[in-house]
Amino acid sequence: MTVSTAACQQPVPPPQVKANPNPQHKYEVVMTVRNAPRAFEQVAGSAQFDIPAEQDACLPLDQTRALAGVRNRPSETVPLQFRKVSDTEYRAEFFADALLDEDYYGLGVCHWKLTAVGATLTAKPAVFSTETWNEAIVSGAQQVTFAPKSLFSLSPDPIEFHPMTLAGERAPSAEDFEVVFQSRKIEQ
Repeated sequence: MTVSTAACQQPVPPPQVKANPNPQHKYEVVMTVRNAPRAFEQVAGSAQFDIPAEQDACLPLDQTRALAGVRNRPSETVPLQFRKVSDTEYRAEFFADALLDEDYYGLGVCHWKLTAVGATLTAKPAVFSTETWNEAIVSGAQQVTFAPKSLFSLSPDPIEFHPMTLAGERAPSAEDFEVVFQSRKIEQ
C-alpha cells in the first residue's frame, strides 16, 4: 500500500500582511465619467497588490496543490475612498507601497507590487466595475473604459454587475458611457 506524501503535507499558510508604517509613494487617481445617463448613487474603490512572478523565490511550494506543487501567489486588496468632486469626477489618494515588504517564509523578502486601482460604480439596478492598471498609474497615462448606456435601465431585480470594456479591445461608440482614469504622483 502506498501513501501519497501530499496527503501528509499541510497547505502553505497565507502571509500575515501588515500595512507599511512609512509609505513613500503617494498617488492621486482622478476618475472622470463621460456621457453617463445619470449620476451614480455610490462609488467604492480599492487598490490591489500582488507578489509578482519574478518574486517566486520568496514563496514556498505548496505540495498539497498540483502534482509537483505550486506557489500560492498572495494578493491583497486595500479599500480606497473616492471623494466625489462632482457628478462626473471622483478622486482618491493611495500609496503604491501601502503594504510592508517582509520575509514571510524564511526564503527572502517578498516585495508587494501595486497591480491595479479599481472602482465599483452603482446606478441601481446596474453596478459597473472598472479599473486602471499599474503601468498607466505609474506613467500618468490616461486609461479609458466604457460600457453601454442601456445597462442603466435594466430591470431592477436583480442588481446586475457589469465589467467595463478597456478601450483598445473595441472602440467606444455614441451608445457607450466612459470612465477615464488619470493618475499622478504626489510629491511629499
